[in-house]
Amino acid sequence: MRASPVPAVAGIALVFAMPVHAQMAHPPGMSHAQVVQAASGGGPEFISRNATIAWIDSAAAVHEMRAGTNGFTCVIVVPDPFDGPICGDQNAAAWLLALLRHEARPPGMSAPGIAYMARGGSHYEDAAGNVLMEHELSPHAAGSRRVREPAHWMLIWPYDPAGTGLPTKENGAGTYIMFAGTPWAHVMIYQDPNQMAAPGRR
Repeated sequence: MRASPVPAVAGIALVFAMPVHAQMAHPPGMSHAQVVQAASGGGPEFISRNATIAWIDSAAAVHEMRAGTNGFTCVIVVPDPFDGPICGDQNAAAWLLALLRHEARPPGMSAPGIAYMARGGSHYEDAAGNVLMEHELSPHAAGSRRVREPAHWMLIWPYDPAGTGLPTKENGAGTYIMFAGTPWAHVMIYQDPNQMAAPGRR
């Protein structure tokens, strides 16, 4: 998961009553239908079809395009709307907001959240392959590089590597703890959400 600027998380926070700013019909150069299609791509169809759809501008203003009914919000971030649309539940939304504001994990979060990035995303690594939180990077950090992530989903909870036995960086197994040892630790699972069956189906 790319640790994007604050606007990326602000939109997901819609699911817990973050104020929606003055509306623009759609981002420059995109139609309403294109926004809905792009944001919906963040999650499996059984999630995105009933999710709130929004886009976030560079000033962190939230522009809701469609109200949802299932507690998930799917968002794109302008000016880079096709890099990692995200669909998250309420706990994931609160957590992501705290992450991108560089705040502590939301108080009162008593259960893991879940978020989908069905089109993949990106993160930054140092020369040793350690994942770097974006705000820790200097513009000229030696050896840092942006790495594309495949389609995946995330369990949002500060899991402990020692207790779980999970690695702390991608090692080919497809499951690891990102940002281990911080309040924003979460499990990355490289499994395409579009290949997951809807609840009750096999």
